Amino acid sequence: GGGGGGQEFTSAYLNRTFHCSLRDYLASSEACFVDPITGLPVCEGGAARPLTNEGLGEYVGGVANLWFVEGIRSQMEAFRDGLSTGLPQSALQIFSAAELSAMLCGERTIEWDRESLEKNLKLVSNEQGAKYTRSCKPLTMLLDELCEMSNGDRSRFLDFVTACPRLPPGGLASLGIEVAPASGRSLFPRSRTCANLLWLPSYTSREELREGLLTALANAKDGGFHEHNEERVVQPA
Repeated sequence: GGGGGGQEFTSAYLNRTFHCSLRDYLASSEACFVDPITGLPVCEGGAARPLTNEGLGEYVGGVANLWFVEGIRSQMEAFRDGLSTGLPQSALQIFSAAELSAMLCGERTIEWDRESLEKNLKLVSNEQGAKYTRSCKPLTMLLDELCEMSNGDRSRFLDFVTACPRLPPGGLASLGIEVAPASGRSLFPRSRTCANLLWLPSYTSREELREGLLTALANAKDGGFHEHNEERVVQPA
């Protein structure tokens, strides 16, 4: 394995062409007990303490403590103090950590089916007064695509339309996503995240819809396809 004696550590884990054991690699690298990002010591005298194969467990524990406990203690205390000015800690103690995470951050797993999509996607008119019907082809193809999306693509779709990559408590019903026909001859969906509004072009094929939607999602992180911005196009990977 990649432990102290095996010579394949560098080639297997560091993508190097030479062979070297973990023990020899640590000795030659002059690594010590400091955080690789901040350079802060992870224990008393860490900057002067060489990192050895036998001390790896302690080192990893020290880095984890610096990143997730001591290194963020002041920020967490400031957050707790700010939150308590509007919501006493006693009011939060009735909730579990998982319940608080769901309320504040939403659900990691995005679950919906065709029935819930049909029930909660609201059809509205565009600027010219045009409006989709429940049975029109562009909408039925959109529902098919949303149902078959992976959890990652569902998250990107939510982020594109609502600026939130997770479902809040209450699921789709609490988002109130609206769908309207896209104006003009746009090839790509557009969104207005402040209104949870999706402008959907009148696609004629599932392939055309999928390509346009995935391109829009790929551009979302760069600000593309929100409102009337279609200046830059990044093709989906």
